[in-house]
Amino acid sequence: MKSIAAFKGQQNPVLVDPICPEPLSSNQVRCETVLLGICGTDREILHSLTPGCPENDDFLVLGHECLARVVEIAHDVDGFNPGDLVVPAVRRPAGVDDSVIKRRVDMMPWGCYVERGIVGEHGFSLPTWNDQPEFLFHVPEHIAEVAVLAEPISVSEKAVREAEQIQAARLGDIWEQRPPRVLITGLGPIAFAAVIACRSRNWPVTVYGRDPSDSFRASLVTEFDAEYLNQDDWNWDHADLDRDGFDLILECTGSDQVAIKTALALSSCGIMVWEGCSRTPEPANHNLSLIMRNAILRNHVFLGTVNNAPRDMQSGVDYLVALDDKYGHVIRKMITNRVTPDDSLWHYQNREPQGIKTVVTYNV
Repeated sequence: MKSIAAFKGQQNPVLVDPICPEPLSSNQVRCETVLLGICGTDREILHSLTPGCPENDDFLVLGHECLARVVEIAHDVDGFNPGDLVVPAVRRPAGVDDSVIKRRVDMMPWGCYVERGIVGEHGFSLPTWNDQPEFLFHVPEHIAEVAVLAEPISVSEKAVREAEQIQAARLGDIWEQRPPRVLITGLGPIAFAAVIACRSRNWPVTVYGRDPSDSFRASLVTEFDAEYLNQDDWNWDHADLDRDGFDLILECTGSDQVAIKTALALSSCGIMVWEGCSRTPEPANHNLSLIMRNAILRNHVFLGTVNNAPRDMQSGVDYLVALDDKYGHVIRKMITNRVTPDDSLWHYQNREPQGIKTVVTYNV
């Protein structure tokens, strides 16, 4: 079974012979990859020509959204057994100095962490690999088919949770008294992950996108009991924002144009969270002064967030379990293609027009 790798100076993904794991050492678990999610981050890594390769390597094994099965444990590992299904965390501390040692791993500055399959450490496009138990989260068998979604859900869960904490610090339990009106921009995996995080809280959700209302992805929004709003129907010029605006906007497109446009729909004390951005930002002309004035007069918060805390990874799994009865059939539709490693390379550089998540199958 081949691994999928990104090489320095090369935009095409390459199938390579897998790296054999070292013998298990103390406090380690050996896993075999079952399913691997293809992510926009993988495509950005390839497009950049500069993958974050491990030291002394000129390539990076891709794959950070993973479902795996435990095949072996070290003698001193508790809580795991061969046969257990797990999803691994992506970010881990590395080279941490005293100034940041007490920070949560997702809050550490650049250079103080590695991310498997993204920067500094090979990912999970491997038949087998070793890890430490603190980075593995148990998965019930009945959600195995969709468990690779736990990692992207955790990224959006962090965005939602931090917005909750900020608003609670400012306004107390206002979002508990009245659920916030939420706008989610985009129709990609992170946007649907944000839908799951918000619907898990029973919050009303509107999703903004450019797809026709009768398209597959737009119809999937409504199957989550959310409202779909096409970009052509966007008009807030004369709206009563305190009555009709959004208390929370989760920007999931990475487009500065969409972020600037939708920020104008924030209600008083509203929060916008940026979950993505261009890997290579380009200069652009925007009326930022209007956004600044609104933010000052209406007490807006703009928040950038990346990766997740361990509690968010656990929440990603928990939501898939909790929503399985009501929305499990909808969540399964988010996986729009399944391919083998040999057939996966096109998907690492291209998106299908109505695709959401392509999954690579290893040991199913």
